[in-house]
Formats: sequence, structure tokens, C-alpha cells
Amino acid sequence: MEFLTPLNLLILITLTLFTFGSLSILAGLILLINRAYSSELKTLAAQTSRLVQKGLAEDIAALIGQASTLLNAVNDLIRSTAGVGFTLILVGFVLLNTAAFIAYQLVR
Repeated sequence: MEFLTPLNLLILITLTLFTFGSLSILAGLILLINRAYSSELKTLAAQTSRLVQKGLAEDIAALIGQASTLLNAVNDLIRSTAGVGFTLILVGFVLLNTAAFIAYQLVR
């Protein structure tokens, strides 16, 4: 009895694509929810804003410049983490659509 027939192989590929697509979407959602807007990043952004205000009040130009650089780095970190999360979700939907197309072709 042969277990690796063409039909069984297509079913295995479809199930694998569906599983990886679901895991990719889940990982993207978890990344967006937990990492992109974490409390540590919010605290760091708030402290940097206070540092800039203090630098403005005491007229310390170097402090303002460094705090501004830090704030830009935090914003870039948030954007890149969100971008990775959205990319994972997009890849997951492509994998799910591919699995659905193969399943539809098998049924038809």
C-alpha cells in the first residue's frame, strides 16, 4: 500500500500551508499587540519628552539634541516592529489563500 500518492501529497501540502498560514497570522497579531506598543517603549518615550522639556527650560542644546535622537530611534523601533507584524499577517493570508485554492482544485 502506497501512502505517498499524488492526492495524499496535495492534501499534505494543503494542510501544511494552512498550518503555517495560521501560525504566521497568529505570530503577527501577537507581535503587533505585545511588542509594538509595549509599556517600556511608552515609558521611554514619556521620559524622553520630559528630558526635552527640561533641556528647553534650562537651555541645554546638547541634551535636547540627544533626547530628540533617542525619541526618533524609539519611533523607528515601533514602526519596524509594526511592519514585521503586518508582513507576517500578509504572508499568513497569502498562505491561507494558497491552501484554499489547492483545496478547491482538489474538490472540483
